Amino acid sequence: MKVAIPYWNNRISPVLDTAENFKMVDVEKGKPVKDEFINLGEKSLSDKAEYFKKRHISIILCGAVSEYFHNLILARGIKVVPWLTGDIESVLEAFICNNPFEPGFIMPGCKGCRRRRHRRRRGF
Repeated sequence: MKVAIPYWNNRISPVLDTAENFKMVDVEKGKPVKDEFINLGEKSLSDKAEYFKKRHISIILCGAVSEYFHNLILARGIKVVPWLTGDIESVLEAFICNNPFEPGFIMPGCKGCRRRRHRRRRGF
């Protein structure tokens, strides 16, 4: 599985649509085995979505995301786990261990997001 995480100052970027820097992580047998940091600064939203598809990204862990960009990503067969906040390493570890995200990982003001996201995560 390949995971992409938009970041800024080692934390998940607050808005996926405007994120420029991404950490790409290959996960095998429940462990990160390879990571790389990339910059997609000048790419359009559709170019970013296509880049993720070409890189075989299977899931994006992110903060807020517009419905438009979310749909572009989903149309390429990539799952999105939105409304996350926090240190990228801690969020990635919780995701890989299949732990439910603690309230500290959920963006403020996101009422009910935890319940919906937990349902989406099943099967990962």
